[in-house]
Amino acid sequence: MSGRLSFRVSTAMIVGAYAVIAGVLVLALGGNLLQAASTYTPQMSWLMPEATGARIAALKAAGRADVASLYALVAALSWGLIGALAAGGFAWGALNKGETVIGVDKALTYVAVLSGLYALSTGMTMAVHALHVTLPPGGLSAVPALWFATMIPSAAILARIAGMVMHDLGALIAIAIDAEPKRLSELVATVEARRGAESLEARVARLIARRAPRS
Repeated sequence: MSGRLSFRVSTAMIVGAYAVIAGVLVLALGGNLLQAASTYTPQMSWLMPEATGARIAALKAAGRADVASLYALVAALSWGLIGALAAGGFAWGALNKGETVIGVDKALTYVAVLSGLYALSTGMTMAVHALHVTLPPGGLSAVPALWFATMIPSAAILARIAGMVMHDLGALIAIAIDAEPKRLSELVATVEARRGAESLEARVARLIARRAPRS
């Protein structure tokens, strides 16, 4: 193993640091986090665009501007982490042109599952609005502690997945553009050995090798 940290280890350290820092911020600055925001109308997920606004508004209406600011900060950090690891992963993969870390097959599975969950949440939200269903305010879903407890770990998981998927995408694009015969041969051999000759990633690698311009 080289002296440099692998991308997989680096992302694990980054999301771990985020979780610790965000958790410390919440514990240190959050007050009465178990007290429900009584005017809050349940949202499907913190990932939905309207969820952050609804939660901040409910906290401010309850006179808890400090917790509202804290939630806005942690939400911004969470989205920033996801975006930064996605962009950083693509750049790392493109610059190093190294081995894929998650694989095309698994990456597509993750993307499909996450896209399905997001589509389900969006569909349910649209249905609620279309049917003029009024969800009861307050309750367990209005407890800020649960908002933070679900947002922080899910952001860490999503950020790491996004980073690894984009790393592999960047690496494959860079290798295809560079079209170096030796690197293409290594890519095909490595992928077939690690993922199997019939895996989707192996097929993609062979396709890249076949379509590379010949000198």
